[in-house]
Amino acid sequence: MKKFLFFLFISINFFLLSGCVSLSNPFKSNTFVVKEGYLLLSKINENIAKQMPLDEKIGSNEIKIVKASVFAGPSKNRLTVEAEFIFKSFEIPEGLPAIARFSASLKYNPKTKEFKLTDIRDGEIKFLKEELVEFINKRQRKFIPDTLKIKLQELVLHKSKKRLKIIKSFEVKEGKIKIKFNN
Repeated sequence: MKKFLFFLFISINFFLLSGCVSLSNPFKSNTFVVKEGYLLLSKINENIAKQMPLDEKIGSNEIKIVKASVFAGPSKNRLTVEAEFIFKSFEIPEGLPAIARFSASLKYNPKTKEFKLTDIRDGEIKFLKEELVEFINKRQRKFIPDTLKIKLQELVLHKSKKRLKIIKSFEVKEGKIKIKFNN
């Protein structure tokens, strides 16, 4: 009987203590790294639409981005960003609708797991009411593209579920962005 109780005591302790010990899983490795992936432009544009409108007001100047879209750029490693916005000021209180088109690149932040636009370069801005353009002064002509760039860089194009590495390169082709990550 003593042997049985001793054996039972040892068995119970073994099972209780073995729950505290963790054995590493040989199939789960931290060395698995995503080397490349794809983002769909249609999905990116859906994500952008959910974040609209974007407003920025400084003094009497206000920009309201009502729609933004991302397309393939003129080269395979650039994106084209088109933003429809309304500019309001003291001189134009009813608002001046316009469309801006910029060239941009793509960045990924491993801490936030977010893909965003970066390196947004000057493009063209087309005002849709030509008769109101004369009311835009020199400071406002600088304010408009600078503000648009800042607001467009805030957009989250995609939020990853996994932590990835920094983007090494990307290529836009057939409605997809093929991304290569650093090793």
